[in-house]
Amino acid sequence: MMAPDHFELQMSVPRDPRFAATLRGLAVHAAHYAGCPDGRAAAFGDRVEEAVRAYFADNEASQDVPIVVRRTAGPLEVEIAGRVVSLDL
Repeated sequence: MMAPDHFELQMSVPRDPRFAATLRGLAVHAAHYAGCPDGRAAAFGDRVEEAVRAYFADNEASQDVPIVVRRTAGPLEVEIAGRVVSLDL
């Protein structure tokens, strides 16, 4: 079941900094879907992009990076290989 207060998307992306902007856009879209206003959604997207870029900078492995975007009746979360960026709604 997918609803604004309960959803989960699991994927993986190549360890390539070009995907940081893509994940930022996905985070903004998820925040809007969950009912977050534009300014807060954009700020959340910025935080996700920063976390993705930091992860890529800190990890030299060439394997794909697991990403989870979820909300389960609480904050919106984007998990980047175990690191979580959250947005209280």
